[in-house]
Amino acid sequence: MFSRMRGWVAEAASSKILEPRAWIDANFPHARAARISLLDTAAAVTRSSEFTLPARQGGHQFHMYLAADASGTNTIILAPGQELIPGLLRSDKMIELSSSHLGQLNALATKHPIVKTQMPDTKPCLRVITPEVAANLAAAREAIDLVKALLPYGAGNQIKDIAATEGESVLHSSLAFRIGGRPEFRAFAAIRAQGGYCDAQAGLTYQLLSQNPALRDCRVDMVSGGDHVFVVIRGQTPEQDIVVDAWAPFASPTLTQDALPMHRAILRGAELDYTKPAGTVLPALNIGEALRQQAIDRSNYPSIRENFVAEKYRDPDSDIADQLATPVDQWDVPFSGNPNVRYEVSDESGRRLIAGPLRFDMQRIPFSPGPYQTQDA
Repeated sequence: MFSRMRGWVAEAASSKILEPRAWIDANFPHARAARISLLDTAAAVTRSSEFTLPARQGGHQFHMYLAADASGTNTIILAPGQELIPGLLRSDKMIELSSSHLGQLNALATKHPIVKTQMPDTKPCLRVITPEVAANLAAAREAIDLVKALLPYGAGNQIKDIAATEGESVLHSSLAFRIGGRPEFRAFAAIRAQGGYCDAQAGLTYQLLSQNPALRDCRVDMVSGGDHVFVVIRGQTPEQDIVVDAWAPFASPTLTQDALPMHRAILRGAELDYTKPAGTVLPALNIGEALRQQAIDRSNYPSIRENFVAEKYRDPDSDIADQLATPVDQWDVPFSGNPNVRYEVSDESGRRLIAGPLRFDMQRIPFSPGPYQTQDA
């Protein structure tokens, strides 16, 4: 069902269909350059000492990261004091995912003539939240960053990922695809393949959130509908629910009111694929073993195309062309919600607990080099 999720097709656009190889050749240079520019312009950050943010379930330990964003504005980012998967994410640089910054770097420029771009409302706004919601947003941001680090080739049905990887995201996602299966199995396959469609991205996100002790008291749902699947951290009220959809190339965690119309529509009649009940923590995924098998694959097959032929017995270029030639199989969803929301954390009396608004559109860079960076980056 989810191997080829249907995008929204612009009406009367069928006459504009490009030959797939020509579309990739025309878009790859600027799409890749934009991703490299995102890394080159990453904000240098300084980390505060650990502090406690009070909450009903007990204190949460955090770091605050301080940085100036691309506009020169001082920025405050909240991150868990205890890393969920130590050693994967850097603590000295972050990528800014505001719509204005991405626009300046042409990261949003890649289009396909027969796929409609889905954008959230990007109007800047301020939300007042509780310490519990702030803690959940920080956990969600960390999970998205880990998914991006572990699945660096993105999704093989997202137009911007296909262009930036010269079509290779299609091959990585195809290798990761599993019909059915529990989230941990999808997550393992996705890490091994370094990419995945929304089912794989959601499976890994769900697993990371559900094994996080900081979310023991939260219910976590993997929901589906309308040929899409994503994860929700449930709050004390529906207004405090958080959409976590790492499938979007420039994803940020958002409250449901700031998520895409697509997300809100699905949530109104969502099917619950999997649920981690409040008061539980799932066993940790064996990420080390998945990375070990990934390393074996890379040793056996010097290129993803050779790996694809060996596993799928199909021509990789034909597979990429077939994917791009079918408009209902493509999406252009750069954001999972409004990246320009800022948050003020207050207690029940209205007292502000953190000086200055927080933002959760800053993505930590992985230590391991991906398709857009070198070992020394």
